[in-house]
Amino acid sequence: MMKNDHDTGVLQFEIQKIDETRRLVFGVVYQPNKMDAYGWFMEPEEVEKMAHRFMKLNLSTVIDTNHDNVPNGSYPVQSFIAREGDPDYEPGSWVLGVKIVDNAVWQEIVGGKLNAYSMEIMVKKTPATVRYEVVPTQVGITEQSDDHEHYFIVEIDDNGRVIKGRTSVSAGHSHDIAVNSVTQETSGHSHRYIIGN
Repeated sequence: MMKNDHDTGVLQFEIQKIDETRRLVFGVVYQPNKMDAYGWFMEPEEVEKMAHRFMKLNLSTVIDTNHDNVPNGSYPVQSFIAREGDPDYEPGSWVLGVKIVDNAVWQEIVGGKLNAYSMEIMVKKTPATVRYEVVPTQVGITEQSDDHEHYFIVEIDDNGRVIKGRTSVSAGHSHDIAVNSVTQETSGHSHRYIIGN
């Protein structure tokens, strides 16, 4: 499953779809057999078990904002494991659709400040030998935020984690990059970006 012994991790995965009319957000909570930002991965059976355990909880009390442990009123409306042939998600991925009811939380989502699911979990790590290739420098285009996008370049360490990066100048500004999946905030917003696809 992961590396060794028990550990607590905070894992983050970007929101992929926003339905502004119904205040719904959709995204992958976890994708199997893919290294995450911690250098961990899960097999498909473990991802499915995790998704099923989540649905047994009192769901109105488990969704908070930025791990503040204060329920924000959001609740799941869909939870499924993507199947072969799904046009939007990799097979075996746990996908969650969440209804956002709090106005402040919703504004942070549409403004790009909240742009990912982040789960805090207790895991039992198991040693695994995997082979993967790290491309030390990656480039791409960020997702749109505030009606513009940027080109980006990031440096990656041997574990696949972002060391540093920067975006091009667009709309009169640029962004520094210090973590996987999102730029630093500049001019009141940030941008999501994807590496390693």
